[in-house]
Amino acid sequence: MKRKGQKGFTLIELIIAMFTSTIVIVAAGSILFYGQKSWNNTCKRVNLQRDASYAMQRMSRAIKAGTSARVEGNGTGLRIYNDIEGAWRRFFVQPAAQNLMLKTAIVGGNISETVLNDKVENLQFNVTGTTVKIELKLREDNLQTHFVSTVMMRNYGQ
Repeated sequence: MKRKGQKGFTLIELIIAMFTSTIVIVAAGSILFYGQKSWNNTCKRVNLQRDASYAMQRMSRAIKAGTSARVEGNGTGLRIYNDIEGAWRRFFVQPAAQNLMLKTAIVGGNISETVLNDKVENLQFNVTGTTVKIELKLREDNLQTHFVSTVMMRNYGQ
């Protein structure tokens, strides 16, 4: 009971207000938490696809410039010859590290570089005449991307 001269909240009103504010705060926190989690997963997925696209671009450029190509290691490696430059390039995956490697042999020495680190799940090549089919699967954490491309050698047989 309230008396005419008293102002303020009763204990019941205070408990109801605290309970309602707790529900609102928990709901807002959950929305922020799951929104941030979704944002992070999307960034990881975009980065994985960007890395796969970069690797496919590097391999495609080398294949297009090649005069011939040969599959190595049950389709897991590709050696591209460029008789015009007098060089060859070899793409392969390091078995233990899951790194996509590019080895280039030119007049005066060999150059090795890592194209992708710790993400390659599978890499397959198939050469048919002037075309090379590339199948690349990358995995990072629980995310996976799969790219397939067919590239034609522009300088084939020169």
